[in-house]
Amino acid sequence: MSQPSFVVFAEQTLDEIYNSLSDQDGLDDLDIDLIDGVLTLEFEDGAQMILNRQEAAQQIWLSSPEGPAHFGYNEDEDAWLDDRNGDDLHETLARVIGQKLGVRVEL
Repeated sequence: MSQPSFVVFAEQTLDEIYNSLSDQDGLDDLDIDLIDGVLTLEFEDGAQMILNRQEAAQQIWLSSPEGPAHFGYNEDEDAWLDDRNGDDLHETLARVIGQKLGVRVEL
């Protein structure tokens, strides 16, 4: 994927995640900000999760309570997949946020 295409696609993905989380009921204790390609989720207890695009690696990186993860886009799967274990970005986020808040999260 070309660099400009990656930037646009990664931004669209972060926007979709932001909008999906912002629109869900039960996430009132989650502060969500998206600024300059960095999506920050801050929990009521001060814990944070950060998603950002890494242009050089063409990945979206996640910092979460489970530790760091790097997701590259897999065209065959049409999904952002963790380069270590193949987990889907959206499923990983839903699981980690859900565990932290004790609610079901869908992305």
